Amino acid sequence: MSAPKKRDPRRRVPDLAADLRASTIVEDEPVEDARISSGNFSGRTVREFAVRRSVIEGVSFAQANLRSARLRDVRFVRCDLSNAVMRGVEAVRVEFVDCRLIGVNASECRMEDVLLERCDARYAQFHDGALRHSEFIDTQMQEVEMRGVHLEHSIWVRSSLTRADLRGAKLADTDLRGAEIDGLQVEAGDVFGAIVSPPQAMELARLLGLVIR
Repeated sequence: MSAPKKRDPRRRVPDLAADLRASTIVEDEPVEDARISSGNFSGRTVREFAVRRSVIEGVSFAQANLRSARLRDVRFVRCDLSNAVMRGVEAVRVEFVDCRLIGVNASECRMEDVLLERCDARYAQFHDGALRHSEFIDTQMQEVEMRGVHLEHSIWVRSSLTRADLRGAKLADTDLRGAEIDGLQVEAGDVFGAIVSPPQAMELARLLGLVIR
């Protein structure tokens, strides 16, 4: 019996058609194969937020309650999701580019192959969830809450995890070399398998109370 094929560690990008049709978001109706470039859902409750193979640009979901959020092959560009609630969101091959994610509550999320590029995600909550095979590029993630999050095969590039809470996170093959980790909250077993630079190793040793001589 042959061994199961090992997953390629690289992030998979959204599968999007070149000729997406212009459309609008209608509450509680699924969005598919569409390009959305207008709309304001700030402070509103959307009972079913299902989006597939679509681009959403310049739409505000600030302080919205996005229930039953299911995202697959989606790109958000210049959208505002500040303080939005997306508990239990399921997302596969989703990109957030130039978006505001300050204080977003995506706890208990199930996310894979996700990109955050040039985003402001300070104080975001992802605890008890998963963000496997994901990339964080030029993104602010100070004081994010990632307790117990599965982050296997994820990577940070020119991004900040200052004072972030990663206690109990799974960091196997997680590349933290491009992250600022000043004040990072972790415990000794949390960093097992993580990829760090020599200066970060010294910082983590100090945080964990190790004495290097």
